[in-house]
Amino acid sequence: MSKFYAKYLALFIGLGAYNTFLPVYLENTLGFSSSQVGMVVSIPSIIGIIFVPVWGLISDLLKKQKSVLWINILISLLFTGLYAVTESFIAILVVATFLEICRNSILPLTDSITTSYCRENNKNYGGIRVIGSISFAASSFLCGQLIKMTNNDLMFFYVFMVSMIGCLIITPTLDTTSKIEHKEKINLKEDLPKLFKNKAYILLLLCGICIASLTEAMMAYQGIHLMNLGAGAELVGLLTVFMVIPELYFMVKSKALVEKYGMIKMIGVASCALLLRWIVYGLTSNPWIFMLVTSMHGVAISIMTICAFDFMGKVVDKKLYTTSMTVYTFSIGVSYSLMKLLYGAMIDLFGINSIFIFSIAVSLFSFVVLKWISNLDVVKMNTINIM
Repeated sequence: MSKFYAKYLALFIGLGAYNTFLPVYLENTLGFSSSQVGMVVSIPSIIGIIFVPVWGLISDLLKKQKSVLWINILISLLFTGLYAVTESFIAILVVATFLEICRNSILPLTDSITTSYCRENNKNYGGIRVIGSISFAASSFLCGQLIKMTNNDLMFFYVFMVSMIGCLIITPTLDTTSKIEHKEKINLKEDLPKLFKNKAYILLLLCGICIASLTEAMMAYQGIHLMNLGAGAELVGLLTVFMVIPELYFMVKSKALVEKYGMIKMIGVASCALLLRWIVYGLTSNPWIFMLVTSMHGVAISIMTICAFDFMGKVVDKKLYTTSMTVYTFSIGVSYSLMKLLYGAMIDLFGINSIFIFSIAVSLFSFVVLKWISNLDVVKMNTINIM
């Protein structure tokens, strides 16, 4: 288990720095407009996310999850180094695209290995994942301090590169389960269509888009908006701490909470948390209130992540589990990348409040999807419980 803890620690140190400070770097250091920032953080991601299910299929076909993961980490490391010395808009689009083709697959492939191991060995995935949440928050905060102390806006690139080196070392040592090592290979022609005919799975994708995609898309602009409210770079890093604090609780406790209250009620809590977040975002000009309500991110993401992974484990054919997870990640990723692109254009045309109004509408629609899921026989029979 210690190897999995180390892997999530190393991985999320890099993600915390990279995800938090890339948009700020693009706008404040390179001078890109909001639309250009939206293009850089969305178009390469969309292209990269298209490859997520491809990597998942390759992993299922070859039964070489760790090898496929290791290759993705290595290529990500190489292109991050190139990204750090690139400044022109077109060149950054090209470099970012090659980086995202591999970077986007690192977490879902890691999650697939980890959740499979936890399911077979009766371990709590949330207890492992919370280490990632802690390191994500700590990395974001400390990276903000490093940027301030060194006056070096490239510091977040360096942190990400160090984290990738750590992941390269740890990945080959991860324990795999007998199910991963000896599971039946998939038949693309016969098995893959079953996944997309699975109504429960498709509705889960839609619910994930309404909840997880919104939170991820907003991350590209909330740091910029916070600075426009008068905050400095160090508070942008602290913002991530506020985001993650509730996640530390819900990642660990979601198993017990879902068993007690049920999946539908818990996802409903996630939807309510986001709705509150967008409403307050649109009403406040106080940076500290803005930061405080950002904590709803951790509530929504942790609940949706735990519920989604367990849901897939129970309604999807086991030999398609890695593929189902990467398709889920693909769906979330494409939708939030499109949202980021849309948000950039909306901010330029209508101002920041327009994206908060849009987010409120999508959050309200999530309740419709949740009601739809609650009518499924598999949910009515109370068979969808946490691990």
